[in-house]
Amino acid sequence: MIEVREDLEAFLRLPERVYAGDPFYIPGRKDVQAQKFWVAVEEGEPVARVAAWRSDSLGILGLFEALDGHPEAVAKLFREAIGWLDRETVVGPMDGDTWHRYRLNVGPFDEPPFLGEPYNPPYYESLWTANGFTVLERYYSKRVDPAAVVAFLENKRNVEGYQLRSLDRGRFRDELRTVYELSRRIFDRNFLYTEISEGEFLRLYDGMERLLDPELILFAHAPDGEAVGFLFAYPDRDGAVDFKTLGVLPAHRRSGVAAALFHEGHRRAVEKGFRIANHCLFKEGNPSGDLDGGAGTLLRTYHLYRYAV
Repeated sequence: MIEVREDLEAFLRLPERVYAGDPFYIPGRKDVQAQKFWVAVEEGEPVARVAAWRSDSLGILGLFEALDGHPEAVAKLFREAIGWLDRETVVGPMDGDTWHRYRLNVGPFDEPPFLGEPYNPPYYESLWTANGFTVLERYYSKRVDPAAVVAFLENKRNVEGYQLRSLDRGRFRDELRTVYELSRRIFDRNFLYTEISEGEFLRLYDGMERLLDPELILFAHAPDGEAVGFLFAYPDRDGAVDFKTLGVLPAHRRSGVAAALFHEGHRRAVEKGFRIANHCLFKEGNPSGDLDGGAGTLLRTYHLYRYAV
């Protein structure tokens, strides 16, 4: 017998069963806030979970986890959540908004995840597609030799009038506030963008300062001194560096600033001895995906799904 019920305690415990013994799993959010937390229980044991959020026009499903081998329980779980959302379109997986974890990792799974990568078992893809979800957007990560990017962008390294600088570790919180303000202005027109407070944004980076190399986080300033773009990269395991975010304000996107930031970040990575660069989580069709000059190889693919009622 399968039962779907609200049970926050079981909801928070389930990932420990899904990822038991997995050396790469990093526990997700514990400070979750959602409209509903559902757990599917089969023969008295929780086997799947999902959280649901209502927005004005969309329903959102996230924080999804499920044990393998329980497709009927997952199907009933999705039906319950979609019915409660009562929206024409439901998207997921998304943990509330795009500032937090979203997208399903659909592989390949032969390489370990990089830091901050969405992570899930391979069988999750079939659980979503078998229940009426279709791909809404695709994202990719690439692996590349950073020296190849430096060579490709060599003639774009300088942009007249613009200055690049490193993050100032002594002003770490203030520098994060600059990243927050730039991100709001750069990404606010993106599909599914949702505003969060500065305080919540800062909490996302609690404890990360010790993992970051300030010379791999760059800001671009226009001739009048305004911060107009940034590159966020950080060291990973096994001699790799992850290029996580590259953004430039709309008014400066044809200036060459993005290419200059990317060149300088990779030049510094080479100088520091990195031989692997992961270009992380770029959307299909985004020009940033071409800044490797074709030298990158596919590392992973990710899907964001929609369910049309």
